[in-house]
Amino acid sequence: MGKITTDKRAGFTLMELMVYIAIVGIVVIVAGQAFSNSTKMRVRTQSMLKASEVAENVAAVFKQDVAQTGAKSSMEAGTTDDGNNFGSVHTSVYMDPVPGSCSSADYSSFRVSASSNQSDLTIRRLRYDANGYYEATEEVRWYVEDAKLKRSCKLVEKRTGLTLADDEPCADVGGTPEGVEMADGVATFAVEAAEPGVLEANEQVFPAADAGGAFNFFPRTGDMKYVAVTTVNSLGELGKGGTSVTISDFFTNFKSDDDSPGILDEGSRRLNQIFAMKNNTLEGTQTWATACEKITLEANQEYEISFNVDSPNAYSGDAKNRSLSFVPGVDHLSVGFRSVSTGDIPRKDGVKLLEDFLFFPPLDADKGGGKRTMRFSVPQKIENACMAFTFACYSPLIHQGKITISNLNLKKVVGTNYVFNDGGYATETHKAEKKNIKALRLKLKISRNGEGGSVDVVVPMPSNGPSD
Repeated sequence: MGKITTDKRAGFTLMELMVYIAIVGIVVIVAGQAFSNSTKMRVRTQSMLKASEVAENVAAVFKQDVAQTGAKSSMEAGTTDDGNNFGSVHTSVYMDPVPGSCSSADYSSFRVSASSNQSDLTIRRLRYDANGYYEATEEVRWYVEDAKLKRSCKLVEKRTGLTLADDEPCADVGGTPEGVEMADGVATFAVEAAEPGVLEANEQVFPAADAGGAFNFFPRTGDMKYVAVTTVNSLGELGKGGTSVTISDFFTNFKSDDDSPGILDEGSRRLNQIFAMKNNTLEGTQTWATACEKITLEANQEYEISFNVDSPNAYSGDAKNRSLSFVPGVDHLSVGFRSVSTGDIPRKDGVKLLEDFLFFPPLDADKGGGKRTMRFSVPQKIENACMAFTFACYSPLIHQGKITISNLNLKKVVGTNYVFNDGGYATETHKAEKKNIKALRLKLKISRNGEGGSVDVVVPMPSNGPSD
């Protein structure tokens, strides 16, 4: 018989064990590093989000304070027929009221100074009760102390007999205000005043400033979608303009077929559309694209369309009640812009740059309320656009209806494009001009565990200055 041998080698050799430990060590190190990086990223993200949240919350309170800066007129209990007097102006709101008109006079309602990246802002404004009556003049201060942003409030004067509540956030007249911490870790709290603006009316775009407010409308025709309306001026002259133009002979999309009354089929429906033009007499050789006033809308500039529209039943010479002519929720009346090149709403890459604004005439002529105002801005420059009024009518009585558009205006809204220079406007050395400053800019940066959150906002304060 052969001899049987047994291999007694079992387990790992020392070399194999060392290789195994090395591999496990590398895996642990890599996994640990990944976990550490993940934890660090999570902490950094949380710190960044927290800093941003704090900065945004502080900015919201700051905007509330500054927006009311300089509010100085109030409604008072009086002896007039309605029991109220709206004429009160409280001069205690002025920060440094200096009588007379010398160059050092300061009729503003704020004071701002700065050292390094930290500003010290003080503002004044009125406090009102729930009925709009004057209660007190408040002075609010924002400042930085040991990297902590603080806000304090005190009353400069108050209405006779006013008693402050126990939880009143402002110190009483003559008291010492206590600063409330709004945020810590403040790396930057910089408040800049806009360059003084000129106190003037909004810039007129249409009608031209020398047109005396006169305009006309050109009806759109030329394709199957649009049907012309009739326009007359205040003298009843057909096709002529003025400061008001009356539109009539609207197309109705309601079919009066006795067998199946209702809305016309989609392919048969029509619109009425008119375009704003200079106060010229309509000519048969013109088209809407050649007759309308070409307008350029600048990017991020605020504009305002305003006009008066009469009630449909405002025409006393008509036999029927015109309040039935336009039906809310059914008929469509809008104002907007159309591109001369396309005839459609201005677009970029297929996306509308500005939607139309819906409006509706007041149904009761006795109650007025016919003023319509729309404010807007566009994200990019629009050229060769025409202002268009569009009427999609579905009421069966619309052909009897009339609408008068008067005092039509398109204006640039001044005071919305504020200018801030890099060095900041030295308000205290130009006190006489401070009354014309209508905005403050806040740059705030909060730091949390080495991560920062910041805001940069412009806050209008339209009431700063000698009048509201």
